[in-house]
Amino acid sequence: MTSAVTYGHPAIAQGAFPGLPNFTPGGPSVMMDLRPCYEGFAGIPQEMRLLFAMFSGFPLRRFGGLASGIHYTSRRTKPRTPFEAVMVQTQVLISQEIKRTHWKPGFNAMPGFIKRRIFRPYLVLTEMFRREKLDLKIDPDMFADYLWMKLFDRTLASRDRGFLGRAEYFATELGHEYARALSLFPRIFQRRIDSQDWDVFFAGSVSPYKLSRSTATMIRYYDTLPLTSPHTVGEPWPHALSHGRMLQRNMADGASFYCDSEPVREDLLRLFPDAEKRVHTIPVVLAPEYRPDVRPQHELRAVLQRRASAVTETKPSERGEVPRLLMAVSTLEPRKNYLKLFRAFEIATRMAKQPMQLLIVANPGWRSDTELAELKKLVREGTYHVNGVPLRELRMLYSMAHCVVAPSRAEGFDYSGAEAMACGTPVLASDIPVHRWVYGDAAEYFDPYDEEALARLLARTVDLPRDEGKLADMRERGLRRAALYSPDALAPRWEEAVLNIAARRAASTASLR
Repeated sequence: MTSAVTYGHPAIAQGAFPGLPNFTPGGPSVMMDLRPCYEGFAGIPQEMRLLFAMFSGFPLRRFGGLASGIHYTSRRTKPRTPFEAVMVQTQVLISQEIKRTHWKPGFNAMPGFIKRRIFRPYLVLTEMFRREKLDLKIDPDMFADYLWMKLFDRTLASRDRGFLGRAEYFATELGHEYARALSLFPRIFQRRIDSQDWDVFFAGSVSPYKLSRSTATMIRYYDTLPLTSPHTVGEPWPHALSHGRMLQRNMADGASFYCDSEPVREDLLRLFPDAEKRVHTIPVVLAPEYRPDVRPQHELRAVLQRRASAVTETKPSERGEVPRLLMAVSTLEPRKNYLKLFRAFEIATRMAKQPMQLLIVANPGWRSDTELAELKKLVREGTYHVNGVPLRELRMLYSMAHCVVAPSRAEGFDYSGAEAMACGTPVLASDIPVHRWVYGDAAEYFDPYDEEALARLLARTVDLPRDEGKLADMRERGLRRAALYSPDALAPRWEEAVLNIAARRAASTASLR
């Protein structure tokens, strides 16, 4: 029997979701940008789903989700009948699915390679100076399946679907990626949103939008890596330029930033030292589904088989005992430091007495060709590589790993170590400021640039019994540390932040009248 999942508010904990939103007279109105929720199982998309569920229980007059996707444009027409109103919504949702681009009559007949070359200038010419009102609603009853499956299903439990009715949902004509493309141009071309009906706009990253003056902006800020580690990012110049432009404009517009760790806050203040009063730290919220969940070996082997990566042609053995697993979870990209981990593992196998194997849970990411080639070699020698792992299966993998390794050279928070601790698994982490801040004394640390030191630590750890002595002590410390990042622990901080921001903006707006 599974325990009840809570998101840090009594109404949510009790499953008290009425059919209609339960408004709080006198409370603020809050709109959250749900764009990250379209993107994946873990990391930032996961936290944004948890925050949306959490915020739905706050004392708000009105709560909304901006359900615009990433790559699309969809010109709307003013509906005159109920049928036309539904068709407008259907067109927007389909446009997000097929990455539809709107072209004026005559342009659509051009060859694809020409359209790709002229799209950004075309976008500027057709969208500049346009102000879009946040009034394109998505009916949460008629499109409940779309909203749940596209935005929330990959993190939240099915029994929590009732919270859909606590919010309104909206879309914009222009997808987030195209609004971001406009940020590469002078500010006069920035996408303008008429948000005057909303007190607070909450974005899961730097935002490409210019909002109404009466709306306060809260930015959930995860890291400065596009600016401070450009050598680890794909398409570094456009990525750094668009991130930097949006960041600079959000700062100039008076946005408040909520960093996921104190080292990220310090990095941001190095760039904007005068913004100290507007830059805060609230740690990442972990999904309450992460908890110890040790299963029989045949269930572990079934997940390893079912989620085996086709990219590396992983073919796990169907027989025999699964060796002690050293697990790493993150996207394959340079800053994650997988190459050092792979080399350290090969050295450690010659040092350790106990049989062991790597378990890599990762999709290929930016600049990952070298990492992928090395991983393919290890897979041929027995390494497990899985991807597309749902939260509940990932929980079991964490729980049954001998330890989890977090080898990154740069991070904003690093979910994998905290999630592993919540599942009762010891963590070995690279000695970087973020890891020290997030994991505290619950992890064992190593130099991320010294593969031989890491190899010695891997060998020592795999030879220790997991349920007694040092690793048992690390388990207990890890469980206590992970509790700091539970929804119950962090919901009061988020509620206070939202209400304070709304109150300050209301007072500021009133003083201008």
